[in-house]
Amino acid sequence: MKHHIAIVGGGFAGMAAAYELNSLGVAVTVLESRDRVGGRVWSKKLPNGTTVELGAEWVGPADHYVRDMVKRLDLPLASVGVDFLVRDPMQGGPVSHELQHDTIRVASQTIAKMDQSVVDRETVSYLIDNLPVSEDRRNLFRARLQSSFGSDLSKIALRMMTDRDSPLRTYEDGVHGNDLYDRVVGGNQMIAKTIAAKLDDDDSAEIRLDHSVSLIAHDDSGVTVKGMTEGIPFEVKADGAVVAVPVKLLAELEFDPPLPEDHADAIARVPMGMAAKIAVGTKAPPSIRALQDIEKPYWCWTGKGGDGSVRKAITAFCGSTHAQETLATTSYDSTTWLNELQTANPDLEFVDEPIMVDWSQDDLARGCYSAFDNHATDTIPLLSKPEGRLFFAGEHTDKHSGTMNGGLSSGLRAAKEVMETITR
Repeated sequence: MKHHIAIVGGGFAGMAAAYELNSLGVAVTVLESRDRVGGRVWSKKLPNGTTVELGAEWVGPADHYVRDMVKRLDLPLASVGVDFLVRDPMQGGPVSHELQHDTIRVASQTIAKMDQSVVDRETVSYLIDNLPVSEDRRNLFRARLQSSFGSDLSKIALRMMTDRDSPLRTYEDGVHGNDLYDRVVGGNQMIAKTIAAKLDDDDSAEIRLDHSVSLIAHDDSGVTVKGMTEGIPFEVKADGAVVAVPVKLLAELEFDPPLPEDHADAIARVPMGMAAKIAVGTKAPPSIRALQDIEKPYWCWTGKGGDGSVRKAITAFCGSTHAQETLATTSYDSTTWLNELQTANPDLEFVDEPIMVDWSQDDLARGCYSAFDNHATDTIPLLSKPEGRLFFAGEHTDKHSGTMNGGLSSGLRAAKEVMETITR
């Protein structure tokens, strides 16, 4: 008889765990609160037919788990045509792309010269304040990182630039260019959708959408997952569970018996970055661009599609509460941000209504992704620690935190733990 594992959460972490376990002969039931799989990876079509990413977008050169998974699923990638690490500033003096990469190299060297005790207690803001570069370079670097982390940099642990292998950190590899960053043709959500389609074809796999989990009871014999779907209670019994939901929702889940105090406290400590995205169609294909607002901060870009031509759309991302307040994203009124985009891109003629999402207002996300401060960084090892027949996944549990790569990596790691613990 096959072992049966409940997967709580149908984002990239949960879907990766389900796919891996099912491929190894384990029966799986995925329980997802949304009416779709993918979680914070959400691909949508604009009225003009252009597919844009409202969630995670960039597949970097070191995102090996994403690249391996798209090969496994036989999905094509397309170059965006934009270097994620460099943007043309909207305010202040110009900073060449080469100088921006040099700023990254200087930051790496600056951290390397710091005493470890300083790195352990300081923040990303401290690093930037102490960079021996021009004010224009410093301001652009600060704005880019604040956008990416989705938080005031005085709250982000400096160790997030060294200990966690995230593409948001500084690194010095000497390789950069406009052809290193990709997207999945048809949208990054195709990874989760394709996994779902493959699981649907297997009698030992089941995906239940609109299933909101509230309680996970567990003991030495198995787990019982309870929740509601369309106002009706449901219950799933399994040999174990992979819990792969955003960390703020994880903190609200009831466990019976409760998680150990140190584990529960570690989960509760993790802050979430706050971010929003907007995308709007253009009448004609725009030129390739990546622009960074220094003051808000937000950035916007255009990019290529699967056929290699520039898509008729422009997308923007703002990170941190300050940016959200300035651009009025929490009200879900796109007027302020759209006007900012038009001012920054006077050559473009926008068409149709934009699509905007503020992830901090999404009840099933509560933010864009984890944004570790020093308190939370101290307890990182506990976030992925199994508890009996419970296994934990999600970008917040992985060294590639804040990325699709981290979501997939964490799901595969949790699946391995299941195989080593329950099915041995």
